[in-house]
Amino acid sequence: MISSLALILALAAGNNPGAATCNGADPAITNVSSAVSRNPAEANQYTLTVTVTNLGSKNQPGNVLQSVVIILDRAKNGEKGIPPLRAGQKYSFTYDVLRASGAARGTTVVNFHLVMHQPAGAGAQDCSTSNDSYREVI
Repeated sequence: MISSLALILALAAGNNPGAATCNGADPAITNVSSAVSRNPAEANQYTLTVTVTNLGSKNQPGNVLQSVVIILDRAKNGEKGIPPLRAGQKYSFTYDVLRASGAARGTTVVNFHLVMHQPAGAGAQDCSTSNDSYREVI
């Protein structure tokens, strides 16, 4: 009972024990924001701004090769390279999605996944993979 109460209090205070900073570099997709340009006669263009931040306590090695894979409605639709990041450094890029002007809100899903190409997987370049994905519904 006490441990459940502590967990509830920690979550209520905005702390997430599963997302604690690890001892190393920890690139994470920390935000996706969207802006729309409406054209009722044709299509609406959604510009998504994706931010990757190194939440870890250390810099990524300079030889890291990483990217964000973009999945639009369950199909790979693109990939953006991300440079090695220093501790606390942010890197942002934009991605455009065209939708019919009559499309219902909430019917298009865009998933972003951070992928380590070299060296692959978790390690000094990414000590936590729990924050390497983000889902945006437009």
